[in-house]
Amino acid sequence: MTQEHKPCLGLRLADRVILSRVLAGTWRVDGENGEIISRNTGKPLSFSRKNNGYRSIRAKYKGFMVDITKHRAVYIGGTCRTMDDLPVDLNLHIDHINGNIDDCRLANLRLIPCWDNNHPQSGRKLRIFTDEQVGEIRRRYAKGEPPRILAVDFGVARSTIHRIVSRRSYAEVGL
Repeated sequence: MTQEHKPCLGLRLADRVILSRVLAGTWRVDGENGEIISRNTGKPLSFSRKNNGYRSIRAKYKGFMVDITKHRAVYIGGTCRTMDDLPVDLNLHIDHINGNIDDCRLANLRLIPCWDNNHPQSGRKLRIFTDEQVGEIRRRYAKGEPPRILAVDFGVARSTIHRIVSRRSYAEVGL
């Protein structure tokens, strides 16, 4: 039985802030390098790394302080031309195609539903395995190596190994 996914209609305040700054010319998107350039300094904005691994800044908007992640700013600023272009489903996340959350080039970002996000815990943590490591885990498991041994070798919990071999995590990786 498959779970039916319904849209969660809404608009993120961060998206509105990003696009309003881009449309006003305060920020300029450098999609090729994955940077947001300030009109005042001509230099990239300084995003700091948060506990979840993502780079973020705080921007003031109509009296509110709004957290804005770098990858979201690059994607929204680089793909939306009007407020009508903003995503209106709160289930849509910005995904790093190659799994590297520091690679914020526009070509590496895509808008996908949260349930299709390939990162552990729906994109809230750094991706801990490369595609090659995932392939090695699946090959060794297929040959009969127990999950407890794989967990020790890769420094993770057995449940992580089970999620990988059952394709609940890293589903897009072959083998």
